[in-house]
Amino acid sequence: MIRMLRMSRMAAFFSLPLCFSSLSTPLLAQSRNRQAVVQDDQSDRPKIDVESYSINITLMPEEHRLSGKADIRFKQLDRQNYAVFELDRRLRVEKATINGTETRFRQFDVDSTVEIDLSGQQFTTNPVLHIEYSGILNPEEDRHDPILAKISDESAFLLYAGRWFPTNGLYRDKADMRLTVTAPAGWTLVTDLAKSGDGYASTEPSYWGTLAAGKYNTSNVKSEKADISINTIKAAADAVAPMAEAVGKMVDFYTARFGPPPSPNFRIVEVEGANWPSQWSVGMLLLPSTGIRKDFDPDAMAYSVAHQWFPLKFAVKDPSSDGWMVDGMSQFASLMYFEKSLAPAEAQPHIHAALVRALGYEGNTTVRQAGGLDKDAPEYHSLVRYRGAYVIRMLQWVIGEENFEKLVARYVQQFQNTPASTEAFEKLANEVAGGDLNYFFDQWLNGSGVPEFKVDYTIWRQKNGYRVDGTVKQDLDLFKMPVEFQVQTDGEPEYARVEVVGPSSDLDVKTERKPKTVLIDPRERILRMSSDLRVAVLIARGEEYANDGQHNSAIDEFQKAIDIDAHNSLAYFRMGEALFELGNLQAAAGMFQEALNGDLKPKWVEVWAYINRGKIFDIRGQRDRAVTEYQKAVNSGDDAYGAQAEAEKLSKEPFRRGTKTTIG
Repeated sequence: MIRMLRMSRMAAFFSLPLCFSSLSTPLLAQSRNRQAVVQDDQSDRPKIDVESYSINITLMPEEHRLSGKADIRFKQLDRQNYAVFELDRRLRVEKATINGTETRFRQFDVDSTVEIDLSGQQFTTNPVLHIEYSGILNPEEDRHDPILAKISDESAFLLYAGRWFPTNGLYRDKADMRLTVTAPAGWTLVTDLAKSGDGYASTEPSYWGTLAAGKYNTSNVKSEKADISINTIKAAADAVAPMAEAVGKMVDFYTARFGPPPSPNFRIVEVEGANWPSQWSVGMLLLPSTGIRKDFDPDAMAYSVAHQWFPLKFAVKDPSSDGWMVDGMSQFASLMYFEKSLAPAEAQPHIHAALVRALGYEGNTTVRQAGGLDKDAPEYHSLVRYRGAYVIRMLQWVIGEENFEKLVARYVQQFQNTPASTEAFEKLANEVAGGDLNYFFDQWLNGSGVPEFKVDYTIWRQKNGYRVDGTVKQDLDLFKMPVEFQVQTDGEPEYARVEVVGPSSDLDVKTERKPKTVLIDPRERILRMSSDLRVAVLIARGEEYANDGQHNSAIDEFQKAIDIDAHNSLAYFRMGEALFELGNLQAAAGMFQEALNGDLKPKWVEVWAYINRGKIFDIRGQRDRAVTEYQKAVNSGDDAYGAQAEAEKLSKEPFRRGTKTTIG
């Protein structure tokens, strides 16, 4: 196998070398064969409001077993004679009582719920439901779905989303919690709750219920506005400090923009056996062992940290139709962080990556409809997370920076204690902008499709400069949006904001210096398609297939990209990797050579194409030719992702792969 730097799908657009079967599959790279399904609809359930959970659990690692007791104080919001709670189907309810009186219950495996009988009950105060339950959280199960609750021999983690205690749905009902845990001697418990007596307790209602247990080592770092701790089991010590420092800067930035997070303490926790890149809870970020490293993905980290505010501080009314205000807002916050903390040229790749992701799944599904998809589905991430982020970015462009700052301030003030909705956000934006933005939200949240712009123009010489006179065309009949144009001149570039309405609009720009060419949306402020973006989307989709081990499907996407741009080195390089994984070494070597003959963008393609060709020659027993390729890599001087050390090592010792049968 070709050894490459580990990369999650979230980092794919920075065009790092891909990795395949030697690494665990990240959460965002779960199998695309799993159909995107609509999340559980709770509209037909009785409505209740949980005030508090009191949970007492025992972890038994030798059996991989959890035994628990839960006291749930709740309020009925309608007159139904039953209540429904969610609980992992591997955990079986053994007993249920209401205010000390035994009651009937039914457990449904199909949707992991427990139905509690309330008939014949008379409540003068809010009732307390007592449930006793236990089960085996086998680490060998759920290999293909995200593992959200696991007890192994040496450690354990239980996520809020893992439904390890009876809950009133996910991210729908904030409540207080008190937690007591019995764990093996020598284990340390890290949880989103504060220490209180012999257990842990919340200080205010929220989405509590994430913990990790094991033999942890803790390092503490203090940023300007937060205390950061990193709790590790096996992670390298030299990876801790740079990660903590980066997270501290992110927390400080978000705090300055959106107010203090729900918890002043932020814990980064290593967990073993996870098949996802990250999970978050109040004041916590959980990472698999492979995720705590010096070359961590800053985009993924910034996105995960932003969830401390969205939804943990700013909740939404409907996690489905308003989901873009959670994951989209978190992604936008991360883009804002990079834009404000980096130089424009350094921030642009982060913006471009999000734009490509947002264009990944064009069709008839709208942003709000996509909120009901499986949250692990690529379509959800494209439409809700990335397109949702771009909706907010476009709103910033439409109403202007000053009004947008006012909108953020009003949002923080209005929704920190009241769940937000799309309708309420739209109303607030209208008030701040002083106009009707319904067309904008309808176009981008309730509609589908993106424009592809074309501009025809003539340059005229005038008395005091030049005039660019032309027409802007695009293919959406109802489109309305200001578009930025950059006129490149023989001096500094000049910018113009043009209102584009309908299929055709006039372009009329005056410049002092002689124009050379006109660029459309140079700073990528708008969701749009172009030939270059189409190629990037195809390559990105191929990378997703490759991460899932679907190499033939990946090759199809890379070929489509090459059909559009026959000089695209990245597409050839990725195809070479996929062919290598399939064992077709002859074709793989040819693709790496085509990559060297192409545009050599990104720059690292050259050095790694030499290295990968060398590996192929080594496998085929052509050592002299292999050494020649490794020497070319050394001579390039490019040390992207450790290329020089890899080339030097392979120059001294031949590359060897497993016993996989080769083709060709």
